[in-house]
Order: sequence, then C-alpha cells, then structure tokens
Amino acid sequence: MPSSTMEMVQPSDDLERKVVRNASANLLRLAGSGVIALALPPFLVRMLPKDTYGAWALLLQVTLYVGYLDFGVQTAVARFVAHSEELGDTDQRDGILSTAFAILTSAAVLGYALIAVLIWQFPKMFPQMPGSLRGPAQIALLFMGGSFAIGLPVSVIYAYFTGVQRNEVPAVMAIVNKVAMAVCVVGVVLHHKGLAAMGAAVAAANLLSYLGAYVALRTLADRVRIRLLLVSKTCVRQIAGYSGTLTIWMVSMLMISGLDLTVVGIFDYKSTAYYAVAATLTNFLAQALGAIFAALLPASAVLAARGDSRRLGTMLVSSTRYGMLILLGMALPLIVAGHFVIRKWAGADYAQHSTLILQVLLIANVIRLCALPYSTLLLGTGQQQKVIVSPLAEGVTNLAASIAGAYLIGAVGVAIGTLIGAFVGVGLHFFYNMPRTALISIDRRRLLKDGLLRPLVCAVPFCLLLPFYSSVVELSRPGEFLLFAASSVGGASLLWNYGLLRSDRHRLAHALHLL
Repeated sequence: MPSSTMEMVQPSDDLERKVVRNASANLLRLAGSGVIALALPPFLVRMLPKDTYGAWALLLQVTLYVGYLDFGVQTAVARFVAHSEELGDTDQRDGILSTAFAILTSAAVLGYALIAVLIWQFPKMFPQMPGSLRGPAQIALLFMGGSFAIGLPVSVIYAYFTGVQRNEVPAVMAIVNKVAMAVCVVGVVLHHKGLAAMGAAVAAANLLSYLGAYVALRTLADRVRIRLLLVSKTCVRQIAGYSGTLTIWMVSMLMISGLDLTVVGIFDYKSTAYYAVAATLTNFLAQALGAIFAALLPASAVLAARGDSRRLGTMLVSSTRYGMLILLGMALPLIVAGHFVIRKWAGADYAQHSTLILQVLLIANVIRLCALPYSTLLLGTGQQQKVIVSPLAEGVTNLAASIAGAYLIGAVGVAIGTLIGAFVGVGLHFFYNMPRTALISIDRRRLLKDGLLRPLVCAVPFCLLLPFYSSVVELSRPGEFLLFAASSVGGASLLWNYGLLRSDRHRLAHALHLL
C-alpha cells in the first residue's frame, strides 16, 4: 500500500480503535455500577417499609440536583482536552483544567447553599411524607448533598481521562465507588440504623472515591498541572462559551428526567416507591446507551479539528442505527414482560403498581434516546449553541405535562409527560436543528431510512405477536414463553439480515477483533 494511503487509513483505524476501546470501558463501568444499581433495590424494597424506600429514592434524586451545578464544565473539559491533545498544546490543556477546577470549586460552595435551602424547605416540598421520616431525611440530605458538592471540582479529573480517551480509568473509579457505597448502605440497613446513617454511608463512599481520583491523577498523569496560577480569563471565556449553552441543555435535562420522582413525591407520595422501581430500570437503559456513546464525544472533537464533516455525517447514521438496535433489544423484552420482570425483581406488590409506569417510560426513552448520538456529536463539534430551542421545548413540555398528569391521574401521568416531551424533542431535532448544524454533513433521508426505520423493522415480530399475549404476561406459562421466544428469534433474524448492513457486519467483526 502506498505511503500516502497509509497516512490516510492509519488515523481512521486508530480513531476507531479508541472509540471501541472507550465504549468498551464505558460498558465495563456500566456493568459494574449497573449490577449494584439493579441488585440493591430488590434488597432495599424487602428490608425497608415502602414509605422509607420512597423517601430514600427521593433523597437520591434530590441530592443529584447538586450535580447540575457542574454547568456542563465537565463535558467542556473533556472536549477541550481532546482538542488540545490532538494539537499537542499542553499549556492550553493545563490552563483549561486549572480554570475548570476553580470554577467548580465555586460551584461547590453554591452547592452547599442549595443543600441548605433544600433541607430548610424539605417538609414543605413533601407534605405527604410521614413525619417520622422527615428529620432523618434532612440529616441524610446534609451528608449526601455535601459529599456530592465536594465532588464537583474532583470531576475535572474524570473529565481529563475522558478527554485523553482513557475511559477505563474513570470506569474503574466509578465501579469501586458504587461497590463501596452499596456495601456501606447494606451494612447500615442490616443493622437497622435508618435514613440518616444511610446518607452518611453514601457520603463516606464518595469521599473515598475522590481520594482515589487524586491518586489516579498523580500516578497516571503526573505531567498534568492544575495550579491556581494557570487560571486565565481566556480559558474562562472558552469554557463559558462552550458550557453556557450546555447549561441550558442541563436545565432542560433536569426538567425532563431530574424532577419526575420529585413531582410524584409532591402530588402522589404513596406511589413514590413504585415510580422509583420503574425509573430504576429505565434509567439503566438510558445509562447503557449514554455509556456507549460517550466515547463519541472526544472522537467527534478530533474529527471536528480535522474538518471532516463527511465522516461525522457517516458516524451519525451508523451510531444512530446501533443505538436504536441496542434500545430496542433492551426495551422490547421489558415492555412485553415487564410485570414478570418486576415481580421476580421487587415483588408482586411492585409488579402490580409499577408495570404500566415502566412500559410508558420505556417507550418514551426509546423515542428520546434515538437522538442521543446526534446530541453527542453536537457537543463534540461545539455546535450545541445552535440547538437550544429543542431541549428547552422538550423540557418545558415534559415538566408541564408531568405536573398536569400527576395532578390528574398520579404517577402514571408523570410518565405520560415524559412521553409527550420525547415526541417534541425528537421532532425539533430532525426538522429544526439538523439543517442548522453544518459541521456535520447530514443526509436526513438516509438517517431516517438506515438509522431509524431499518432498526424498527426488527421490532415487527414483537408487534405482530403482541395481541396474543394476555394482559399480564407471565413467562412461566408455556404458551407465553413460546410466544416470547418466537418474537425474540424473529427479531434476531431480522436484526442480522436487515437491521445490520453488510458493512455493519464487517465492522462488528472488526470491533470484536479490536476488543
């Protein structure tokens, strides 16, 4: 092969290898933390009264509000580090890291103020919560929220390793953190210490993980400098220019998925635990796809630095197709057999009340997450400021519909609000945003045909056989098990013969070889 050809092919192969490796690392992270996320709730729902588990689920969501004070800085750091590394500019890299650390230290102070307000207003926010739980919940909120605030500047370290495409480092740190957190919480529950002690256990695990992040930085990236003297106005402007619009995205995400359980807790507290169980399964689906496609962000930043809009467009189509196939492969079995899964996982009472919520949330997430590859490429190419209308519209629609739904019909109404918002968000992406993002060469007809419709054909066997299932699917019944098996075999056959292109099959074989 001529040397000029080698020069063109090698960067492509190297970039693909890094994407595969980092996606694999993210999946390893998901597998480790996912095992904990899926194994801990069945233990807690059996060991804790329903109201106590509902309070615990609310605490987990409320304390995550502190994470939104990141203002998109972590994503900005990953993007700028990837860009700086591609250009070999270490001064720019260290300036961005130092400035981001200073910004997020200030955000941590703001986080403590937010936690103080939430503790003060907690009884008013959740008037239906039993009085005996409010005091311990407020103490737990102090421990958990404070530890998450401390983690804001530490997140710069995770962003650095993501930017240099070493996702295996934050993956290992995340797994260790989740395991430590689960062990501590289980120990507290077994000793019947209550919500306050559970909150302290989460805080202890978080602080240990932050210490591990510092050790990893000093050990694996000892040439990286994070110094107060390196903070600059230029880097502040760069980070603010990138993350300013991203903050709007994050506020929109807060309205889409960060307030749902809180809305349930305000309007229908008795259903909080049921909604939390359903949301745990759907959140795992969203986290799985997010873990896979997070690897696209630094890769797309590299392609943007090279000005390769055509390859970015090709990456969008293929990643959207893969994303839809993964979504359908995970969601369809749960939509059909959700009652059976929840009954085995959390018990008959939760299966009775959580199944419909789960099914609506799954459909909503399949719709909204089909645009995740596009959103990730926007972040990687720095074009997120051009598409602030759609996330805001989806967020406002979602929140308004969820509040109305919760008021009228309870927890299921919140899930329906998510479904309505998903249609709005994806529609605006396709018809309004894509013509405005010129750095990505987008063929919308090809994206619709090969990225979305081709994978949806693989769901036909499930749709055709759906009328033959009973209203409550129990796979322990021989007839329904055979129907489910037939649907799965038919879907897998369509996946291989139609859902995947010939080039996809070759690429899949190559990716497995790289692993």
